Amino acid sequence: MNLILAILVILSAFHVLVPYVYYLFMKRIAERRPWGLVLDQDYEPKVSMIIPTYNEASVIVKKLQNIEKLDYPKEKLEVIIVDSASRDTTVDMAKKYVKKNGFPFKILILEEEERRGKGKALNFALQYSKGEVIATSDADSYWEASALRKALRYMAYPQIGAVTGREILINLNRNDYTTAEGLYRKFYNTLRIGESKYYSTLIFQGEFAVYKREVFEKFEDEKGSDDTGTVINIISKGLRCIFVPNAVFHDMAPSTWKGRMTVKTRRAQHLIYALTKAVKLKIKRRIPMSSLIIFVNFFLHVINPLLSIALLGSLIYLLYEFPLFLVCIPLLFLSRKLRAFLLSYISNNIALVLAIFRCIKGDRQDIWQKVPEMRY
Repeated sequence: MNLILAILVILSAFHVLVPYVYYLFMKRIAERRPWGLVLDQDYEPKVSMIIPTYNEASVIVKKLQNIEKLDYPKEKLEVIIVDSASRDTTVDMAKKYVKKNGFPFKILILEEEERRGKGKALNFALQYSKGEVIATSDADSYWEASALRKALRYMAYPQIGAVTGREILINLNRNDYTTAEGLYRKFYNTLRIGESKYYSTLIFQGEFAVYKREVFEKFEDEKGSDDTGTVINIISKGLRCIFVPNAVFHDMAPSTWKGRMTVKTRRAQHLIYALTKAVKLKIKRRIPMSSLIIFVNFFLHVINPLLSIALLGSLIYLLYEFPLFLVCIPLLFLSRKLRAFLLSYISNNIALVLAIFRCIKGDRQDIWQKVPEMRY
């Protein structure tokens, strides 16, 4: 029994200390290391923004209105909406809005005959794009007017292949679930900035992603990771992909347990596939970037969630041996911030463990379930 407990304690220590030490290391880099890039404030390439849609009637007009406000030359931005066989009035509403109100940028509305997944929709639209830079966004995410310009300043640097932006939650303080996502995002943002300044981050968000057209052939569409999967392909060519914190977009976090788990599990599964690919490329010496970033991210998203089971076992043993600690448990839920932290920790690890088993089963989830509460 003592041997089992010792093993559980050691595994629990790894579970807690590895992410904490990595966070402190990246936080130091994020705060103290300069970007070391020559930014071009006047860089204005032709940009093609691709927006995949499926049953987005509730938000498509708001999305179009948001795009209209972008601070960018009218002749240098084209917008491509690619609809994946929506069963509502998404396409009709988009066409009606453009016809009635006009649109400052060139706009093309494409329709797929069937829903095949986001990656395939992006690649379908990519065939029609004319831009030197390809941007992706979602129908339920909203860019700040200056976001595109702020991202492109970094894209002007030759070694930068892609840029992603920072998410601000519209419903941050709605309840414990949205507050939990806000806490996670602070941790996430620090890691992504540190990794970007260190060399390159692997993890992108498709709600705001900008890619140089010349550095990739197509979006990754085999296992759902159109953003991170594509970024890994770009990094393997010797380019950097970075997180720019002042390129801001807004969207909503899930506000229920079901919604949170649906989104987290799907994203985790796609991320695991992509990070596994990165590890394989690194072992084969086909991706020229830091082993630290690749292997620690693989540890955090694939190995560490399984170690949370060891931590749970240690806590159960502690409560069994010292039952008086049970009276302390209700105290953990008095502080909203502490509740949100525990909720974030528990849900993230459960989602990652579920995603690991789905990956083992071969469940790819190319086509994913929508979460209505994330649209307003």
